[in-house]
Amino acid sequence: MFIKKKKLLKKKKRFSAECYLFLGLGIITGAVSLIFFVLILLQQNPQGISINLDGEKIFSVISREVESQVQKEFPDFIREVRSEVPFLVEKYMQEDFIEIGNLEIGGYLVQLPAPFIREIENDLRNDIAYYVYELLNELEDEQFISELSQSVTDDVISSLFVDLHGQVIRIPFTRHYSIPVVVWLN
Repeated sequence: MFIKKKKLLKKKKRFSAECYLFLGLGIITGAVSLIFFVLILLQQNPQGISINLDGEKIFSVISREVESQVQKEFPDFIREVRSEVPFLVEKYMQEDFIEIGNLEIGGYLVQLPAPFIREIENDLRNDIAYYVYELLNELEDEQFISELSQSVTDDVISSLFVDLHGQVIRIPFTRHYSIPVVVWLN
């Protein structure tokens, strides 16, 4: 019985209040030291922390991501447009969109019959739908997809250079103080 009480006393001594006090003081001291170190760095460099990013690496990462997104989403977009083509042709080329009154041929006025005009309208609708489908087939070409992704990548990179290059971003550190970070794209 005496041995059991002695073991319990040893276990209690391992985790005393002093241990927790030293642990808490260590954490507080570390946090204060970190804050002090950051403040000293900012006093040495009042413009803030400069971050230099390699433009070629950013370009390659953005290019890969844009190309994968375009290759993944563009065929679905084309499929949706294909399903809408007949509806759109009918919507914008409703009946009687050709108005031919009297047609003058060689000095003679000729009145075209209504069935002939309807047949011309139907042929035009079919031709327009056919050419839109042909255009969509060309858009599905791998070369067009790579050109589209290259164009989007160029737009994103130029936007990054305009909006981010040399700009100061203020990261809030405390309620009254923020750390200025300057981003440079090389």
